[in-house]
Amino acid sequence: MALDVQVIANKWLAAFSEALVNSDAATFSNLILPNGWLRDVLVLTWNYRSLSGREKILQYVSAHISRASITDVKLNESTHLAPKVLEVPQLGATGAEFAFTFECDRGHGRAYVRLLPDEDGAYRALTVMLELADLSGHEELSTLPLRDDLTGIPGRDMQREFAEWVRQVETNPYVLIVGAGQTGLQVAARFKQMNLPTLVIESNARVGDNWRKRYPSLTLHSPKGHACTLYQPYPSNWPDFTPRDKVADWLEQYSVTQDLVVWTSTEMVPRPAYDAATKLWDVTVVREGRQIKLRPGHIVIATGTLGKPYVPDLPSADKFRGDTLHSTGYNGGAAFAGKRVVVVGAGNSSIDICQDLVLHDAESVTMIQRSPTAIVSRDWASGYLRASFPDDVPTPVSDLKSGSFPIGLVKEVSKATIQAVWDANKEVHDKLRKGGVKITLGDENQGLHVLGLMRLGGYWLDKGGADLIADGKIIVKSGVSPRSFTEQGLLMSDGSEIIADVVVFATGYIKMREVNTELLGEQVMSRVGQVFGLDDECEAYGSFRPCGHPGLWFAAASDFFTALQIKAMQLGILKGENDDDDLSVLP
Repeated sequence: MALDVQVIANKWLAAFSEALVNSDAATFSNLILPNGWLRDVLVLTWNYRSLSGREKILQYVSAHISRASITDVKLNESTHLAPKVLEVPQLGATGAEFAFTFECDRGHGRAYVRLLPDEDGAYRALTVMLELADLSGHEELSTLPLRDDLTGIPGRDMQREFAEWVRQVETNPYVLIVGAGQTGLQVAARFKQMNLPTLVIESNARVGDNWRKRYPSLTLHSPKGHACTLYQPYPSNWPDFTPRDKVADWLEQYSVTQDLVVWTSTEMVPRPAYDAATKLWDVTVVREGRQIKLRPGHIVIATGTLGKPYVPDLPSADKFRGDTLHSTGYNGGAAFAGKRVVVVGAGNSSIDICQDLVLHDAESVTMIQRSPTAIVSRDWASGYLRASFPDDVPTPVSDLKSGSFPIGLVKEVSKATIQAVWDANKEVHDKLRKGGVKITLGDENQGLHVLGLMRLGGYWLDKGGADLIADGKIIVKSGVSPRSFTEQGLLMSDGSEIIADVVVFATGYIKMREVNTELLGEQVMSRVGQVFGLDDECEAYGSFRPCGHPGLWFAAASDFFTALQIKAMQLGILKGENDDDDLSVLP
């Protein structure tokens, strides 16, 4: 008999609503499966928390639910969020999933729930996510500032008004964002809609140059539905995997159409000073050679999760007769036709470069794989992303559903189903092993998604490289590393020598923390905890959440809840790092 998901959802939500309204932590936790999960995004505390198991959930909720003052719980009946059947093949179970809205002391909230039957037949939550959506009285704007529905009024000079608004932002920004890449621009767009005066600075001469300067064959590895920009999805005829220059041009026009205030050819002078009394930074930036003083309340570092290029300091580099470069300086394979090229590293950049070299008739291409690499087919990985971000569902809805699935649970599911991943990618893996590639799917069998969040490297999505490796067009030396240069190439750790005209180091980047210590100074960074990776709850360390230093934020990926925290600080709702234990940095 088919499940009546409406009845299941209403019955559970009635009990859960009563627990929320009455601040009944015991009933709250009892409505969750014994091994279920709670993800709290700025509702019960001003932090991001993911907790598994009733005991942890009960302890956490007991400490915070009374203050939250949750009321007006309502089932969301909209097209994509109304109750529907939830199937979990791994557990052989069927249940219901749905969204609901609520009010709390901070503003308007929303939630997403997945229910499965417990041993006693009662439906309880596998996952519950509570999320703060807006601050009461300071909701996100529905239109662009000054480009509102009052257009067409005789005598109104909107261009002059807009120019004055830009001047005010440039003169007195409340937030300074460093970096105008995908993350920095989208965060700026969200800040602007929260009426937070925000200035973005970018060291390159044009927005998008951080993409234009990469190798020509570079594309996004995720399909367009997953990679589109906030407020402005790609057109329906957009290519599935966006190429380098198209990403660059899109970002440039995005900054214009979203009315973002961006200074290009601008860099921050190292070691800005923070005044704890005024809660303002003393920042100097250099814009096209001219120094400008700024006093923002917050600095957001959006220069990426990676730092400067890392090149191993190998002995005898001066003896090598050929050329060397880091992957960031690789501008296409045409310049290397007829040459013997060695690529050190075995991640996404390495395989992209190796493929490009083969297609541009390099005499030989050798990849150095120092340790096993996590590899799956791009088509297989994209299938999962398309299922999570389908074309016929608005991206904000897919974002809500995706964010409601705790990464810790993703890790558990990945480990439990890892054999299916091996099986689905057997053909690709067989080709890679034929060429000598060592393959892993994570040291804990956690799969690529979680591995990427933990390490941001050590994997690639295969889109034809396996065929070239199996055919011997890309030679792989695995389990070795370069020890020194020779006149003709590289001496390897196994004593062999690889002859090369060109050595490309696809060896990654210096850790973001080290680079930011140079920029922000040791005094500031000594108060900052870890800024990338996953903590014990599988929430991101120091990204879009308190990092340990007031007024400083790290944007390691697209996330838009920082705007709520900063707006609350601007309004005095949230005092800062000493505002009880809400902003404590998790160990």
